[in-house]
Amino acid sequence: MPRLTLRTLLAYIDDTLGPVETRSLGRKVADSEEARELVERIKKVTRRRGLKTPVPADADDETADPNTVAEYLDNRLDSDTLKQLEETCLASDVHLAEVAACHQILTLVLTEPVRVPPRAHRRMYALQKAPASTPHRRPNKKLPVGGVRSPEPGGAEIDDADAALLLGMKRYSAATSWAARFALFGVGAAMLAFLAVAVYMALPHQSPKPPETTPGYSFAQLTPEPDVAPGKPKDPEPPAKKPGDPVPIDPKPKDPDVNAAVAVAVAVASEAAATKPGDPGPGLGDPVAAPDAAVREIGRVETNRVLVVAQDPGKPGAWLRLRAKGDGDEVVASNAPVMALPGYKANLLIGERDKQVQVHLWGNVPEQLPYRVFESRVTFHPPGAGFDADLTLVGGRIYLKSKKPDGDKKSAARKVRVRVASEVWDVTLTDEKTDVLVELVSWFEPGTAYARTGGAAPKLEARVAVLSGTAAFTSPRRFRTVDKFAVNTQMTWDSGSAVLTEAKPITNMQEATANPTFDGNEQRIISRLLTDTADRVTERNVTRQVIESRLDPPPTAVDRDLIARLTVYSQAALADCSPAGGDMLKTLVDVLKSELPWFARQSVVTALTVWVARDRGNTAILRAVLVSKELGEDKDDEDAADRLLRLLRGFVSPTKPDPERLDELGKLLADKSIPVREAALWNIAAVDLEVWLPPPALANVGAVGAAVNSDDYKKFLATWRGKIEMLKKRTAPVPLPQPVPKEGKK
Repeated sequence: MPRLTLRTLLAYIDDTLGPVETRSLGRKVADSEEARELVERIKKVTRRRGLKTPVPADADDETADPNTVAEYLDNRLDSDTLKQLEETCLASDVHLAEVAACHQILTLVLTEPVRVPPRAHRRMYALQKAPASTPHRRPNKKLPVGGVRSPEPGGAEIDDADAALLLGMKRYSAATSWAARFALFGVGAAMLAFLAVAVYMALPHQSPKPPETTPGYSFAQLTPEPDVAPGKPKDPEPPAKKPGDPVPIDPKPKDPDVNAAVAVAVAVASEAAATKPGDPGPGLGDPVAAPDAAVREIGRVETNRVLVVAQDPGKPGAWLRLRAKGDGDEVVASNAPVMALPGYKANLLIGERDKQVQVHLWGNVPEQLPYRVFESRVTFHPPGAGFDADLTLVGGRIYLKSKKPDGDKKSAARKVRVRVASEVWDVTLTDEKTDVLVELVSWFEPGTAYARTGGAAPKLEARVAVLSGTAAFTSPRRFRTVDKFAVNTQMTWDSGSAVLTEAKPITNMQEATANPTFDGNEQRIISRLLTDTADRVTERNVTRQVIESRLDPPPTAVDRDLIARLTVYSQAALADCSPAGGDMLKTLVDVLKSELPWFARQSVVTALTVWVARDRGNTAILRAVLVSKELGEDKDDEDAADRLLRLLRGFVSPTKPDPERLDELGKLLADKSIPVREAALWNIAAVDLEVWLPPPALANVGAVGAAVNSDDYKKFLATWRGKIEMLKKRTAPVPLPQPVPKEGKK
C-alpha cells in the first residue's frame, strides 16, 4: 500500500493510482487533518496567479533545478535530496506549485491522446531527408506521448487551412468512417427534435377542465344520481353555503359529552380548508394532502391538575379548559388549537382505542429551564389512511410515544404525521419504548431589520429527535427516508437555510429531556404555584381566572414575584396573534410601569420578546398597543415604542455581542421611558449570562424604576455602564451562579 508522501499525494490528486491504492490512500487522507490541509493548499497554489519560478538560494541549492524536479517526479532521487525537496515544497508555495503543476501537466500529456495537424506533421518530417524520415506518411489518429506509431498505408491526407488552429482536436474530415459521420448527423438531428419538443411543451395550451373535487381533495362522485321515482316530489335543495357560515353539528351525537367539545372547534374547522399564512402548503417533492378539516372527537386529556386549554372560536381571545376525567371537558376535538400553558406538562391520548398515540405537551418557563420554549400549541387532525395520528405543531415542543392497549402482547407500532411550518414529517414509533421529540421555536436573530409595519420575518427553527428506542423517519416532500433513526440523535431545519440536516448527535441533552430536575427550593416552589393556579381555576373559561386574579397579587402574598411572573407568561401565551390578542397585552405593558418587583417587570420583557417573534404581524400589533400606552413623556411620542420594539427584536447577540450595540444599550439605560430601560437591562443580562432568554437572576436592580436624575439612579447607571465595559473586554464567559441540573426520570 502507498505511503502518505507528497509524491503519492500528488498522484492521488491527479488520479493516477490504481483503485486499491486510491482507496487506501483516501482513507489515510481522511484520517489526517494535515493531509487534508495540504490537499487544499496544493489546489490553491496551482490556481494562484503571479507565482514566479523557483530561484536557487545558492550554488548548492538543487531544489530549484528543473532536472531535480523531473527526477523527483520520476522517483529517481536519492533519499537526502528527496527529503530536502519535499521540505522545501512544504515551506514554499512557489516550489510546491512548481512540482504540483509539473505533475499535473505530465499526467495529462502521458495519458491523453494527442492529435497533430497534418501540416505540422509534414513540416516536422520534412526537416529530415529520406530514408531518415517519410514525409508522406499519414499520421495516426491517436498517438499517446511515448507510444509506438503503427505503420498505416495510404497517401497523404488532404491538408486543411485551419488544421494548425485545431490545437490537437479531431477534424471532421478525419472521421474514421462514413458510419461515424452519419452518427454525428444523427446526434444533431436528435438534439433538434428534443429542442422542438421542449419549445412545444413550453407554449401555453388550454388545460382540460379538472374533475370536481371536495374540500378533502378526493374526487367527487361522478356518476349521476338516480332519478326520483314518479309521483314522489323531489326534496328541496338546501341553500348554498356562504363563506363564514357555521358547520352544522349532529344534534344527536353518539356520545353526549362530545357535543360540547366539538362545538369548540366548529368555527375554526370551517376555515381550515382555506390556506392561511404559515399553513403547510406545497413542498419540495411529492404533494402531501392537506389535513382533513372534519370536526370530531380525536382524543382525551390524561393528566390531572394542569392547565390545558382549547381555543374558543366564538369569543376572540377566549380559551376553554380541558380536564382529565371531566364531564365531557376532557374531549379533544380535531382542528381546534390545543395548548399547554407555560410551565405545564400534560399527556394527551390521540387516536382509536387500539391504536392510540400519547402526545406529551411540554410547557416551560425560563425559571424552570432557560430555553426558548414556553407554551406548547398543537392542532390535531383526523388521520389519513396508513396513519394513527395527524397533527400540526404550531409552536413549542411535544413528545410522541405509542400506547399499547391493556393486555395486548403485540408490538405497539404507530405512524404519526407531523406538520411543522412548511415541513411534513412522518414518524414511525417502533414500539411503546420509543420516545420522539418534535420542536418548533421562532425568534429574531440579532440585527434583524425593524420597521413600524413589521420588518423582517422571524426565524423558524424545528427539530425532531429520538430520545429512547428506535424510530423511522420520512420527509415525503424531500424524498428523505431514515429507516433507523438512532437514539440521542436529531435532525434540524430552519427557515433561513430551508435545509433539513442529516441525523446528528444531540449536543445538549439537558435541553432535550422532558423532565429535567434541579437542585434548589425555587423549582419546588414553581411546581407548587403552577399546581395551585390550576386548582384555583374552576370555570371553563380560563382567561379571567388565570390572569385577573393572579397578575397583581397583594403585597403580603407569599412568593408574590413568582406568582406574577408565571401569570405574565400565561397571559402572553393566551394572547392571539390578532388585535384582540394585542388588547390582552395592555395589562402587561402596565406591569412595566407598576410597583411590582423588578423580577416581574423583567418577565414582561421576556414574554413580549417571545410573543412578538411568534408571527411577522405581531410587531405592528404590539406597536399599536405601546403607542396607546404613551410610553414617552410626550403623549404624541411614538419613538419610545420604536425603541422598545427594537430591543425586543433581537437587539444584541448574547454570545457574540457587538461592542457598538453594547454602547447603545448603555445609553438606553438612561432613557426617560421605564419600559425602554427595562428592555435595555434585559439585553445586558442576556449578554452577562450568555443565554437568549435570561431568567431574572440579578440583584440590586430596583433603581431602574427611579427617576433618571435621582442619586440612586445615577449610581445604578454608573454600575451598569461599568458592567458593559467589562462585557466588551471579556474573553471568557463569566455567568452568574445557577442551579446545577440533574438528569431526571421521565
